[in-house]
Amino acid sequence: MEIDGISEILESEKKSYLNKKIDEYIKKGFSSEESVNRANQSWRTYIGFRVQKIIFELLKREIDDSFVGIISDKELLKSHLEEEYQKVKRKLAIDYGQYLFLPDADIILYKRCKKVNDIEIIAVVSVKNSFRERGFETAYWKLKLTQSSITSRIVMFLATPDKDGEISYRVHKRNPRKMRIILEHELDGIYFLKSDFEKTEKAKHFSEMIRDLKRLIKTVDC
Repeated sequence: MEIDGISEILESEKKSYLNKKIDEYIKKGFSSEESVNRANQSWRTYIGFRVQKIIFELLKREIDDSFVGIISDKELLKSHLEEEYQKVKRKLAIDYGQYLFLPDADIILYKRCKKVNDIEIIAVVSVKNSFRERGFETAYWKLKLTQSSITSRIVMFLATPDKDGEISYRVHKRNPRKMRIILEHELDGIYFLKSDFEKTEKAKHFSEMIRDLKRLIKTVDC
């Protein structure tokens, strides 16, 4: 699958997916209007998961290093984690006093230390298909990571097809796009899964994420 065509390919599935879901909800007794609303909500969840899965598989394929592990945050939420994943979870968690929460980290890359039986988290990748104000959550979690000596070195990237063009450009009709400016300022990189966007030092094509991650991996010595 060509990375630039992800949005188009997934959008081509939308009509058949929605029709199928609407029929399912109507059979369950929901009204036509409620069925349409529920089907649209289901689609947003589905397409977000699909984009994340595609990126996850691409990273696993391209970063072929026996000392580098890649895991999703959903895997870290499972019970009875093996020891290595327990270490990833502890070294990523944000401390809120009596509570610990994982940040907005859809995909986590970490290095297995050769000298000691330990791991070092390299980067987290937040995946967003669209935003609707949710981009600010990613900036918030990056700030929280910087506040602890344990997590301050973790790099946070954002990967997105930005299908609605919400952050592809910094200015729209002469007005600055607040979310794009904040994300570009706070995060370590924004990577677009499309060709139509404003490129800057921090805003790049997704193919450059692979290169940047490989360079980053080489700098982590443990």
